[in-house]
Amino acid sequence: ARIMANGRNGNLKVTLGHEDQALVEGDPDRLKQLLLNLVENALKYTPSGEIQLAMHKQTGEVGISVSDTGMGIPPEDVPHIFERFYRERPAGEKFGTHSGLGLSISRQIVEAHRGSIRAENRLGPDGQVLGARFIVRLPAAQ
Repeated sequence: ARIMANGRNGNLKVTLGHEDQALVEGDPDRLKQLLLNLVENALKYTPSGEIQLAMHKQTGEVGISVSDTGMGIPPEDVPHIFERFYRERPAGEKFGTHSGLGLSISRQIVEAHRGSIRAENRLGPDGQVLGARFIVRLPAAQ
């Protein structure tokens, strides 16, 4: 994630939040693809600020989150962002520059690993959007 963010002239930092040691069973290549998709998405919508990755081990599952300080997700788009070919268009952008497949593929990878994925806006105390957070839950390895 840090390498991917390098071209931002120091305006974007990638940090590691909470970090538990945990194992999940699954296809390592697809799980890597899942994380790269989520990081790429955060980079796309966070021109400057911070992207934070975190992992929490809970009873029977592993929670992974990718949070950013970008523009957040328009409320009307939240129910659709994991749909195939759905592309959120930032204000003023006539046509999206991406295929709309990354988050759909991410959802398919998570579901193939018997997990769940959701997106939410991070809100400040005054209700102001502070960015987006994607949360993945996968069964922990036994």
